[in-house]
Amino acid sequence: MFLKQLDTLGFKSFAERIRVDFVPGVTAVVGPNGSGKSNITDAIRWVLGEQSAKSLRGSKMEDIIFQGSDSRKPLNMAEVTLTLDNTDHKLPVDYHEVSVTRRVYRSGESEFLLNKQQCRLKDITDLFIDSGLGREAFSIISQGKVEEILSSKSDDRRIIFEEAAGVLKYKNRKKQAEYKLAETQENLNRVEDIIYEISSQLSPLEEQAAVAKEYLTHKERLTEHEVGLLVKEIELLNEQYEKTMENLAANQVGQEQKQQEIDEKNNVLQNKKLSMQEVDQKIQSLQDVLLELTQSVESLEGNKKIFHERLHHYEENKRNLQLQIDKLSTKIQVSEQTAVEEKDKLQFIQKSKKQNGKEIADIHNLLEDGKMTIEEDLDSLKSDYIELLNEQAAKRNEQNSIKQQLERITGKRSLQANKWQDSLEERDKLTKVVKQSEQNYQLMKEKLEESQKSASELDRKVIVETNLYQDMEQKYYKGLQVLENLRSKKELLEELKEDFQGFYAGVKEILKARENKQLTGIHGAIPELVTIDDSLVDAMETALGAQAQHIVVDDENIARKSIEWLKRMNKGRATFLPITAMQSRSIPQHLIQQISDEKGYVGIGSDLIDYDKKYENVIKALLGNVIIAETLLDANKFAAKTSRRYRIVTLEGDIVNPGGSMSGGAKKKTNQSLFTRERELKSINEKCQAYQIRISDFETKLKEQKVIIDQANELQKQKNIEVESLSTNYQKESIQLKEARLSLEHLNQRLSIYDQDKVQQEKDETELQIQASTNDKLLKELQQQLTVIDKKISHLTKEHASFEEKEEQLKNKLQTLQVKDAELNAKLTNQREKVTSLNDELSNLRTEHDDAAHQLNQLEKLKRSQQTETEIDEQIVVTKQQKSNIQEQLQTEREQRSNLSQAIESLDIEVKKLTEEYHQLAKQIQGLEINQNRFGADLDQRLEILESEYQMTFEKAQANFTKPEDLEEAKKKVKLIKRSIEDLGTINLGAIDEYDRIKERYDFLTQQQADLVEAKRTLYDIIAEMDEEMTKRFSSTFSQIKEEFQQVFKRLFGGGQAELRLTDPSQLLTTGVDIIAQPPGKKLQQLGLLSGGERALTAIALLFAILRVRPVPFCVLDEVEAALDEANVTRFAQYLKHYSSDTQFIVITHRKGTMEEADVLYGVTMQESGVSRLVSVKLEETPELLEA
Repeated sequence: MFLKQLDTLGFKSFAERIRVDFVPGVTAVVGPNGSGKSNITDAIRWVLGEQSAKSLRGSKMEDIIFQGSDSRKPLNMAEVTLTLDNTDHKLPVDYHEVSVTRRVYRSGESEFLLNKQQCRLKDITDLFIDSGLGREAFSIISQGKVEEILSSKSDDRRIIFEEAAGVLKYKNRKKQAEYKLAETQENLNRVEDIIYEISSQLSPLEEQAAVAKEYLTHKERLTEHEVGLLVKEIELLNEQYEKTMENLAANQVGQEQKQQEIDEKNNVLQNKKLSMQEVDQKIQSLQDVLLELTQSVESLEGNKKIFHERLHHYEENKRNLQLQIDKLSTKIQVSEQTAVEEKDKLQFIQKSKKQNGKEIADIHNLLEDGKMTIEEDLDSLKSDYIELLNEQAAKRNEQNSIKQQLERITGKRSLQANKWQDSLEERDKLTKVVKQSEQNYQLMKEKLEESQKSASELDRKVIVETNLYQDMEQKYYKGLQVLENLRSKKELLEELKEDFQGFYAGVKEILKARENKQLTGIHGAIPELVTIDDSLVDAMETALGAQAQHIVVDDENIARKSIEWLKRMNKGRATFLPITAMQSRSIPQHLIQQISDEKGYVGIGSDLIDYDKKYENVIKALLGNVIIAETLLDANKFAAKTSRRYRIVTLEGDIVNPGGSMSGGAKKKTNQSLFTRERELKSINEKCQAYQIRISDFETKLKEQKVIIDQANELQKQKNIEVESLSTNYQKESIQLKEARLSLEHLNQRLSIYDQDKVQQEKDETELQIQASTNDKLLKELQQQLTVIDKKISHLTKEHASFEEKEEQLKNKLQTLQVKDAELNAKLTNQREKVTSLNDELSNLRTEHDDAAHQLNQLEKLKRSQQTETEIDEQIVVTKQQKSNIQEQLQTEREQRSNLSQAIESLDIEVKKLTEEYHQLAKQIQGLEINQNRFGADLDQRLEILESEYQMTFEKAQANFTKPEDLEEAKKKVKLIKRSIEDLGTINLGAIDEYDRIKERYDFLTQQQADLVEAKRTLYDIIAEMDEEMTKRFSSTFSQIKEEFQQVFKRLFGGGQAELRLTDPSQLLTTGVDIIAQPPGKKLQQLGLLSGGERALTAIALLFAILRVRPVPFCVLDEVEAALDEANVTRFAQYLKHYSSDTQFIVITHRKGTMEEADVLYGVTMQESGVSRLVSVKLEETPELLEA
């Protein structure tokens, strides 16, 4: 079988359809860089089934479709067809020629054709299995394969050998088996968790189902006896109810008659009271008029007296006011004159202050300007003085430097003389170097041995740290398993919660309807609304019994609607607790005080649980009269102290009932409780979080341990490098003698240099002495300039001192003026206050003057308005006559009121007597109505029991059930049956169906568990089988490749030797591969220490060795010889030609040596930008083609 031709259209840069015809032997494809010649390799790789766009040098599969160019539009499809000669029928199809076609469209669709018939990618990959072709075969070798071999990591190099051994498919099968094993284990863990949970439910459910069946038997007997009893009681209650109705009707007639009499008397009484009210109003009106007349007489007599007094004082007040006005006018004139004088003084003071301030400012300016001029001149001279000092210092430093250089020349001359002598002595010492080299040789050997020992210790450390990592990894996976178990348990609990498992069928349906918004006003079942401590769960479950399944609702209306919904939907039964109707129960406080201090007392049931305040009446109705005790002995003690009137429950669930009966015994422990389910779910959530944190901690520790292992491996690597380095140094010691002879030559050269330095030093010394003399002259000139400036500074300093004396005088004058300014400020302030005070005084005098004038005016007006004394006397006489008439009318009305009062009192007595008789009848009626309501309620209660508990009417019950002869005996029987039912405890009627359902599920899961265990065992067998097959194939292939590699290496290199070594022969499934090579004329060494060309040729030798072990029909080599020099390219090409008799080679190349050995040459050019073309070429044309 060989490759006949390749057809492409629209693949990458091949915009037009091209055809490449291949012949047995070597076909070379040449072209310049960027021309698209490697796209032929990609086309073959793609049509053979490559799925990775990255392997085809793209980012997505659409990238292989021609993208267009400056002159061409993009294509929407790429197609490649590969035609193979199959005359030897190596491919398992009955065709002499096989063509494989692959297409891809820009829309993303793909097509595969086999001999122009549509097929799947799997059909193509299956066709090439074991044919030497396909993605995993060595039919296409690119520079990437060479790089894999040249990789510094032996583990990475192993992949090449696995591909050659054909173990990748077994490795993939093993991975699939391991994935399935992990999946199977996970499923098995989940199934086992579910089985564990179900098994824990199964036993309690079986017990509950048995109890439920016993309950149904007792319930049937209870129905028979209780319905007959109810019919008998209903008949008796109906007789009593009718008799009470007759008595009630008679009393109601008598009550109506009494009410009629009372109404008549009340009408007469009301009329009398109205008349009396009219009389009272008249009396009140007359009294008001009488009061007004009396006040008028008093007022007139007062006015008469005031008239006399005012007339007497008028003249005197007038004289006083006129005198006061005259005095105030005089004072106002004086004050106005004084104010004018004080304002003039104020203006004078302000003017003096302004003049004084001007003098102060002038002195300030004089002080600042004079001093500033002198200081500026003085600063300028000081600046010049400092600059000359700096220049002087610089010259002195230069002079000192010259002296130091002269001293150094002298010292250097002496030192060189010493070195001359030292060099002569060193010549003698060189003879001892050879001996020292021998000592160094021995020392290097010891260091090498020590380093090798350290390398062994590092090997042991890597093993220890790796074992530690594996232990930690085992704990990590164990933690993952525990976490998964907890999550499974959590899912089961959540499933039970969401499905309301454990509740009666009717209760469950109501709660589901609440969740689905079908019913409103539903608060929930009792376990949903309370929180109970774990230690009290048994006691509360026993105390509540079936009441734990009762549902709390808003009111009776909601309860009725819920019951109607259950009936309508045929969803079973439920008991409802309306919040608005529930009455709390309690135990008298004095009884609680008697037992609360006793040992063994726990508390009242309703006080020991947590609940919302709005459910207080509901909870106290259920548990308000239930006492919780520690033990049964304590319960008996408390029962005796409370006269056995209350129910007492122990922490273990034993009961002492009212009346003294006791129930209890062993109780099967179950893992599930309606009261603890929520708490258990919360606990599992907390455990999940804790395990998640623990697993995260393990992950961190595993990463840290991995870092430690990596560091140890790195140290191991460094130590190996150190050993190699020491080995190299060990060899270098042999050349030390040669270096000693070179040192002697260097000494002679050094002595010659010493002579040259001596001449130069004498010349430098003369130049420095001349420079020193010049600097001395400059220093004297600088000193003279400094003296002149110093005198100028002294003169300005004296002027500055003289100005300071004048400055002191000016400052004294300034201080005097400032004191005067302060005094003027004080005077100005005082004067302003004085002017303000005069203005205030003048304002007050004017106000007093205006007030006196106003009073005088008012006095004149009063005199003119006064009445005469005669007019006042006339008014007094008239008013007194009117007062006498009113007093007579008032007496008449008071007599009439007295008569009406007597009549009203007599009628009140009669009405009270009739009312008392009416109330007596009302009490009798109320008693009869209470009896009527009680009998009616009892009737309704029994009819409700018949309807709600037995779903039958009274008529149906009367017709179908026998009434008991002895009522009390029947009640005892019903009570005994109910107690038997109560002793059964919590009844779960759904347990019967639930048990059957879970039992069926348990059996199913048990069978699944067995199937999973069998599958797990089978997968372990498959993995072991894969490991065995991979080990056998890898070992066999590696041995063959190792032998072939030695032969191919010698042929390609023209000698030398090479070897393949396993890094860990004991672990054939994970071991890495090292390549040891010794080209001719060199020592045996690692691949990494060879030159670039040697490394590349060694890698090619290995690839050819693999091809000899695992032959392929054809092989595409894509520029694998690019890194070789011309001599090695020639060897490579000759070997290729030799081996082409067995394998067809298609070589992508630009090396002339390879082209020379080719049987056929094709050229790829890109004359049009972005579009590749195929041309046939002659060998002599290839240089021009490569340069195009």
